[in-house]
Order: sequence, then C-alpha cells, then structure tokens
Amino acid sequence: MRKFNLHKLFLAFVMVLGLTFMCSSTADAKELALVNNTGSTIVVLNCSPTISNQWYEDILGNSVWENGATVTIDFDRWALCETWDFKVHYTNGYTEDWRNVNVNNVNTIILEPNGVNTYL
Repeated sequence: MRKFNLHKLFLAFVMVLGLTFMCSSTADAKELALVNNTGSTIVVLNCSPTISNQWYEDILGNSVWENGATVTIDFDRWALCETWDFKVHYTNGYTEDWRNVNVNNVNTIILEPNGVNTYL
C-alpha cells in the first residue's frame, strides 16, 4: 500500500516537473505587440497557453481595441509557454481565434481581416 502511494507521488512530481519545463524560458519576460488591422473594433481579447483548456481573463478589461491600435502583452517568466492561443470578440458579436502561436519566435502580430495575419 505504501509503495503504491509513493509511486503516485513520484508520477505527480514528474508530471509537474514536465509542465514546468514546457512552460519555462531563460528569459525573465516577453513582450508581444498585437496590432489590430482587422478593420473592426475589438471588445474582448483572451489568451491562454496552448496546453490549457480554458481562456484567461479579458486583457482589455473595460477598454476597447480600435482598428489600427496596438496592445502589448507582458508574459511573466512563470507563464511563458512556447505556444499560446488568442481569441478576440468584435463589436458585432463575431469571434476569431488563433491557435498554437509560437510567441518565442515573434515580437509583433498584425491581425488582418479574414485571419490572414503577419508575424514579425
């Protein structure tokens, strides 16, 4: 019985350690600029690590993201996973999302109409 519990504890430790390495980076922080070039106003911006199954809270809060404006997201070291998902809600109720965006390889994402985006 005791051996089984130690085995479960060891497996849990290995899983947590694996997730830590998947979502860690040597950098202390990462800034990602998102440019709204969709032609529409965005009222909600959610993001989450790709490995998560739920969206983080709205980054915009009570603000709106006008066409042509830039929003900068600061990723803390603990939250910096390699790939992230982003979701926007437009004023007309339409939503659009981008999956598996490698934030380590880009500094700016220009959101374009019809999901054709530029990654810099």
